[in-house]
Amino acid sequence: MMSKIKILKILVFFLFSLLSANSYSNNLKIDGLSKLNVNDLQALTNIDLNKENFTDSDINKLIKDFYKSELIYDLTLKDEGEIYYISIEENNLIENIYINGNIRIDDELIIENINQKKNTFIDKSFINSDLNLIKNIYKSKGFKFVNVVATTEKFSEDRVNLIYTINEGAQNKIKIINFIGNSSYSDQYLSSLISTKSLKFYNIFSSGSNLNDDNFVFDKNKIIIFYENKGFFDVKVNYDITKISNNSYNLTFFIDEGNRIKINDVVFNLNNSDLLDQISEEKDFFMKNLKKNDNFYDKQLVNSFLSSINNLLVKFNKFNFIYQSNIENKNNTHNLIIYEKNVEPEIINSISIYGNDITKDKTIRSKLNFQPGDYFNQNAIDITEKNLLKYKYINNISISKKSNKDNADVTINIDENKKTGQIMAAGTFSGDVGAGLSLAIKDNNLFGTGNNLDTEFMINEENTLFMVSLVHYPIASSKINNRYSIFNTEKDLTNSFGFKSKEQGLSYSLNLEIDEKTSVSSGFSYKSSNRNSPSQDISAINDNIGTFDVYTVDLSISYNTTDDFLYPTNGTLNKIYFEYSPKNISDDSFYKVLIRNDLYRKSKNSNRFLFLSNDIGISDSLDNELKTLNAFSLGGLDFKGFDYRGIGPKTDNIYLGGNKFFTSTIGVGGSFLFDDKDNINTKFFYSTGSIWDSDYTSENDLELRSAVGISFDILTAIGPISFSYAIPVDKNRDDTTREFNFTIGTSF
Repeated sequence: MMSKIKILKILVFFLFSLLSANSYSNNLKIDGLSKLNVNDLQALTNIDLNKENFTDSDINKLIKDFYKSELIYDLTLKDEGEIYYISIEENNLIENIYINGNIRIDDELIIENINQKKNTFIDKSFINSDLNLIKNIYKSKGFKFVNVVATTEKFSEDRVNLIYTINEGAQNKIKIINFIGNSSYSDQYLSSLISTKSLKFYNIFSSGSNLNDDNFVFDKNKIIIFYENKGFFDVKVNYDITKISNNSYNLTFFIDEGNRIKINDVVFNLNNSDLLDQISEEKDFFMKNLKKNDNFYDKQLVNSFLSSINNLLVKFNKFNFIYQSNIENKNNTHNLIIYEKNVEPEIINSISIYGNDITKDKTIRSKLNFQPGDYFNQNAIDITEKNLLKYKYINNISISKKSNKDNADVTINIDENKKTGQIMAAGTFSGDVGAGLSLAIKDNNLFGTGNNLDTEFMINEENTLFMVSLVHYPIASSKINNRYSIFNTEKDLTNSFGFKSKEQGLSYSLNLEIDEKTSVSSGFSYKSSNRNSPSQDISAINDNIGTFDVYTVDLSISYNTTDDFLYPTNGTLNKIYFEYSPKNISDDSFYKVLIRNDLYRKSKNSNRFLFLSNDIGISDSLDNELKTLNAFSLGGLDFKGFDYRGIGPKTDNIYLGGNKFFTSTIGVGGSFLFDDKDNINTKFFYSTGSIWDSDYTSENDLELRSAVGISFDILTAIGPISFSYAIPVDKNRDDTTREFNFTIGTSF
């Protein structure tokens, strides 16, 4: 029998063991919780947090599960042998995001691109990603040694401010761009093709390009593609960067042009003899252009010809083949083969549109050149993409198809411009009417219909105008638009015609786009015109004085093949305008005809071009004399070297103008003095012309005027700004001259 002492020892040991088991029945301890509790943590994992013994596998799983939660910012694990300790740092919401230290990059650009956003939980992986993203933004701008750190500051109990602090360092720039090995194209022409800009002393409107390897690779490939498109199929291009000072570098492109392919013969392998007559005109035009190009291969020239004859296939409902081309090389003789490729015609089954949150589906569908039930034609797709990009409510567009046997489902993805409403205020200046102010409220996509609303107020030294216009695009046709306008204007013509006028009225015009080059516009207008405050008692003024109800109809036909709206360098513009105010309806009856012809011809291997601009006008009254207000005027922006309304007959210092006029300007344009990347374009020109046949003078001989000059067109974000200097060569003793002219707008 055990002694009492031994039994007592056993009981004490058993009690101690029991107490020890209760203390460590759960070998996981969690601390750091203030807002969260165990139940919140249990919701994050399927591991039972109340069980007694945790294995290493359990702990690893817990750590992964906790890290996935936005509620936990960070945690640490300590393994003390028998017990695992997990210390949790609870997450906070972001109250504000601050960007500090950034001088060259705006806050908005950084905040728009980073992953972390206000009112979201802090995420360490997002922060690390954001740090790299900010560095990459700076590196793309030439900041190679930028440093970025992220910190937080307490805002409230559960909110913090997130702060990105940036040390930008020095910005590295390209100072000079060199081209070596280019014998066929000038340095200046190749410079106009690439995106990288050099920094020169006269670059007053650009700052040069940053040191960015991605841009250099892009430009290298762009040069290669350009040469290949011109027939240099074995061209090789490399580049090198050389440091010339602390933050300035030279960029050199090394070009091995190789041999240029010359077309020996053009072979037409055409099986459909019924179309030979239709393509003969296009063929002759292509052969003529090829000969002008010294028979060198030019991809743009070939593609233009293929596009023309493929459009003929659509016109004549031929959908089972298309025209293509390839180069055949036999004994170092190259022939261009034009051949027919058979294709399976596909019927468009459906058209799906995505990305248009504001613009209505029917608005976009009305602009398409194809509909369900039509044969699928890639040319129609390409034309549609080009046309849709003309509208200001579409930033970009891509059209794809999915074929299913004989059918095709077409998908249109749109990058929509959601900010089509604009409020604009600007100071203006014109060499003709002086300084002014313009205020406009516009919406280029009214209620998602694609219609345009334009409210404009403009005031300058001569004119005060208020006008509201609505351009309506009918759903039934993408080729038509209607323009409705109401206006109120006051003009002070005392210094020219010798009186003032107030006019209120409305107008309507119907505009039809026949094809990509040809458009027709026709309309009518009514205005109530009150002409008052004569400065002298002479017939040239008095015939204008009074209240007139003026009704006019007009017709305009335009054919435009120029390559640019603001600054054309190649193509032709022909325009005829006719205006008629009926005698038995209008109080001020007359007719007016204007004919304009602009011709541009670009040099093959440079950005220089020749231009010829001609304008002719004829007008007359249908009852008595043609009032000076309805006659033509000449000088200023339409005839440089002379003052606004500075050419033509006068009486008692009152400008009379003329019933007939013409001007002709010939010149050469391009980037002669400045680097093309400055967007400063120059023109040297010679102008001649005359205005005559006023009903208020007997001195109506056709006397030629002429001037020679130079103009600078600076293409800026607010539009073109033009400076010109012209010296009159031939002038009349009564003409007023002005050698320097300035305006916002191109010079010709």
